[in-house]
Amino acid sequence: MVLAAPTRSCFFLLALVALSASSAAIAQDPPRLRGFYPNVLIATHDNLSLEFLNEAVASMDDCKAAAAMIASTVQASCTKCTVVKLQCVTKLDPRQQRLLSEEPVEMPSSRLPRGVVAYLSDAQELALASCRAAEKLASAGPGYHATCFPPNTRRPPYESPAISSQGALRGLTLGAFVLILTALGSAFAGFLILRYEWLHRHWSADPVDAVPQKFHATPTPRIGGVAVMAGLLISGGALRVIEPGGSSELYAYLLFASLPAFLGGVSEDATKSVSVVARLALTMLAAAVGVWLLGAIIPKLDVPGFDSLLRWTPFAVAFTVFAVGGVANAINIIDGYNGLAAGHSVIVLAAFVWVSAAVGDEFLFFSTLAMAGALLGFLAWNYPGGKIFLGDGGAYLLGFWLGEVSVLLVVRHPEVSPWFPMLLLVYPIFETLFSMYRRKIVQRLSPGLPDRNHLHQVIYAYLTRRAAPDPSDPAALTRSNSQVAPFGWLMTLACAIPAVVFWQDTRWLMTASLVFCAAYLCIYRWLWRSANGRG
Repeated sequence: MVLAAPTRSCFFLLALVALSASSAAIAQDPPRLRGFYPNVLIATHDNLSLEFLNEAVASMDDCKAAAAMIASTVQASCTKCTVVKLQCVTKLDPRQQRLLSEEPVEMPSSRLPRGVVAYLSDAQELALASCRAAEKLASAGPGYHATCFPPNTRRPPYESPAISSQGALRGLTLGAFVLILTALGSAFAGFLILRYEWLHRHWSADPVDAVPQKFHATPTPRIGGVAVMAGLLISGGALRVIEPGGSSELYAYLLFASLPAFLGGVSEDATKSVSVVARLALTMLAAAVGVWLLGAIIPKLDVPGFDSLLRWTPFAVAFTVFAVGGVANAINIIDGYNGLAAGHSVIVLAAFVWVSAAVGDEFLFFSTLAMAGALLGFLAWNYPGGKIFLGDGGAYLLGFWLGEVSVLLVVRHPEVSPWFPMLLLVYPIFETLFSMYRRKIVQRLSPGLPDRNHLHQVIYAYLTRRAAPDPSDPAALTRSNSQVAPFGWLMTLACAIPAVVFWQDTRWLMTASLVFCAAYLCIYRWLWRSANGRG
């Protein structure tokens, strides 16, 4: 029975961490014969130790970054694990040379991209069982494997798992199935919400003139998030039946992690009494669950100095929780007009789908397609007619999903620049930061107060500056409302195109993000002056 339950948390992190750490700071450079070798020894609580030894990197800083990433992520996933040794070796001893070679060694070992993991234990059977369990978990992971070699066997170099044309076709077919099924499930759930609106209107309807940011003509159900979640659950169940384990299991973890964010938002939709702070706290709780279940901890931002702080696990976890909560709140802020937030997110998710396919990550490929499908089903009722709104439940669910996928993509694939998701989400993020500055510094008001000065509202004011729609004409008000979203979609496309082209190049992605922020300020100023007759 001891062999059946060896440190599962260590197996999971092995599939997740070893590739991340071995590639940290060295991108896709070829292996080096001379340089600095990251070497980490981790002791678990089950009489088992894991020794990570990676290919040499060019500089001591790169080596320290790789070693620190291994240690910090292991400790985040296995709280009882202890770092016994963390070093950068300039010259390998004979035992270490054998570990990186094809020669047999006396202990079980796993071949990984750019390195090897040795399993050390007084109980050789325990070490071998751990090695094989790691291989099994890694095979269900993001497009690479951790081949396990028993003691005293020849160990050929790591080879990336080839994807056959048949396997690629199957993945595309299953992805299309997930997209269509989720869209149909979400659309049908939306139909039921509208069909039986009389049952829930008294608590689900969004009133017309409750707060300044309302721009619709008639009370409208604001529980579109329920339809989105229904689509996600349907596709999750189908994936579980078609492909049990692997990607479907991780997808289930992601769904489970999203529940606090979704339930907090839906509670506000139903009661109108859940504060912004409470919703944000619940979304951060969801991010913390993602850390626990999926190892979703931001490993780097490619910002000198700040990346050093991220090597300290408590700071990295806290920053991740805050960042995911911030993205969710940002999506909620831009959810002001028919189709704006959902259409923006579909474009972002399409970019995630593209890069997930490029790195061979089935879990993220299916997860992004599922959310894209759920949003397309929701948009069938939301745009342009505005018959149902996303609501806080949908906005926080969507924002959490986008934030979590952003983190996981960088964690699971170090070749993906952290500025790839940053550029994709720069519009809602910068909108939030600018709004806080505008309210607190310029207007000297509380950042939490609603107003009509967000960019999408300024666009609306510009479009209707000469002929404002008659509030008593619902059709005219709906048409004016729906004119705003395409402008937001164009801004998102302007970010998505360079993001997809340069998804590995931090310099270009960072430059594009800064250019967008400058363009945003110029456009905002021009639109505001024009809408107010000052242009």
